[in-house]
Amino acid sequence: MKRSIEGLGGKYGTDYLNWKKWDGKFGDLTKRDSAYFSKEISRTRNHFSNKSRVLEVGFGNGGFLSFCRQNGWDVYGTEVNESLVKIASRDGFKVVHSENLSSFEESYFDLVVAFDVLEHINQDQLSNFLLEIKRVLKNDGIFLARFPNGDSPFGLRIQNGDVTHITTIGSGKIRYFSTQLNLQIIFVGGEFQPILGVGILHFSHGVFSFVVKKAINLITRLIFFPRVDIDFLSPNLVSIFKIQK
Repeated sequence: MKRSIEGLGGKYGTDYLNWKKWDGKFGDLTKRDSAYFSKEISRTRNHFSNKSRVLEVGFGNGGFLSFCRQNGWDVYGTEVNESLVKIASRDGFKVVHSENLSSFEESYFDLVVAFDVLEHINQDQLSNFLLEIKRVLKNDGIFLARFPNGDSPFGLRIQNGDVTHITTIGSGKIRYFSTQLNLQIIFVGGEFQPILGVGILHFSHGVFSFVVKKAINLITRLIFFPRVDIDFLSPNLVSIFKIQK
């Protein structure tokens, strides 16, 4: 059964794309972006060969599409903004203008990613979204998502800084949905912060902040959340599920 995924925010206009700073070169992939994507993919504990089929839901400015192409993966994408779809198509990417995955076959993909998408979906529609992801993934396929950290006050700037964000998600909700939909959690935690390929000043800041954040996070958990494994300081959370059919 194919379930629709509604509530992804509709067609975001030119003003929104400019505000997101997506009016530059489509598919631009910096060294920092590449290091970030590589680390998040490594957290899946899976090796994806050049025969792997990958889907990005909401591909935005196309950075991850370029990363997939660079790795030789068979990459597809969906996007609710028609202009972005036209640009991606001109660049040779296999993309569709859609708010759902009905055009894709069951058990078709090895990996599905959704960077900064879940927060755009109404909470009462998240179950259908995840069921549709589960439908298009192969057995033992992987779903990776990033979203503002609902466990942390530092996630509020991202969550409340975009008028299209409507749902706040923390690790507790992720665990609830994994139980409800029989999804195996591989990882739930703060997003990776690259410190290489970012310049000496950013490198120094990254090393210093990494140590400080680790210490503060440990103290916070010991005092306030001794029985809960959360990443208190990361602005974004990453969740990774393995699909078992």
